[in-house]
Amino acid sequence: MNTEARYLLRLAAFAVAILVLFCVLSPTGFLSTANLSSMAYQMPEFAMLALAIHPTMLTGGIDLSVVSVANLSAIVAALTMRSLPPQFILVAMLIGLFVGCAAGAINGLLVASGLPAILATLGTMQFFAGIAVVLAYSTGDSGASVTGIPGIYSSILNGSVFGVPTPLLAFLLTGVLIYVVTSRTPLGKQMRLFGTNSRAAVFAGIPTFRVVVTTYTLSGFIASCAGLVILARANSANADYGTSYLLLSVLINILAGVNPNGGSGTVFGLLLAVLSLQFISSGLNIMAVNVYARDLTYGALLVTVMVVNRLQGKIHSTRPRT
Repeated sequence: MNTEARYLLRLAAFAVAILVLFCVLSPTGFLSTANLSSMAYQMPEFAMLALAIHPTMLTGGIDLSVVSVANLSAIVAALTMRSLPPQFILVAMLIGLFVGCAAGAINGLLVASGLPAILATLGTMQFFAGIAVVLAYSTGDSGASVTGIPGIYSSILNGSVFGVPTPLLAFLLTGVLIYVVTSRTPLGKQMRLFGTNSRAAVFAGIPTFRVVVTTYTLSGFIASCAGLVILARANSANADYGTSYLLLSVLINILAGVNPNGGSGTVFGLLLAVLSLQFISSGLNIMAVNVYARDLTYGALLVTVMVVNRLQGKIHSTRPRT
């Protein structure tokens, strides 16, 4: 059994241990139908944002703007829905997805041109959030929220298909997409090679500029999908929605075994990490733990996992960069 498989087994054991712990602490509350249903509808939001960051981390970068991109896409889609008849909802969704792809392409161009990913996306995070705020306030609504979403949109995306909640189905579909792209296509192999050793990737003839731009465009697309799901559940769009999701998204990828220096990580690990974090979130919520204590828990878990992975040699200390 290779190292990656052993890590996935340990992660699966960790998820099961968390599940058993909260089942023992609150058997009636944690396993209640209401709580399970709540998890199925809440989990896809931050899970899809974690999926959006995933390919960028495989290349040795990161996209800190995913939450801002999701909110901007949701606001543009919401404003389009309000200005068009209900039968043009699909058009509004496509426009929202286009905004996400465009934002991702901007990130990709900045990173591919030589800017550090963490600084480039930190800047665009504020830039996209600023655009979202301006758009929201320009509508004339009180506050920064865009309301008046057609009821049919929320009813469809908050419904279910053959008993499976639509948001959960959206997460599974985007998860399959990211899995296929990163593990079953030449682009995915190029992402991993670039993340492992960007200089060797250049000498190997890999079109690194195109790979980076495509990777961040894909990230923007998945982030906009998350924005559309958030728009349906909240029945409104807000530039400040989900600010805590960025920490969760990074934590999920690190917990999943994604090397922050690039080159390794799996969607299966990400799914196990999502389940682990959702169990922790729901369990702490049932036990009425303060929201700030939850952030402390997530931060401590992130640092702990990174330290343990570093000691086990899963994180490279140095790596050639172009």
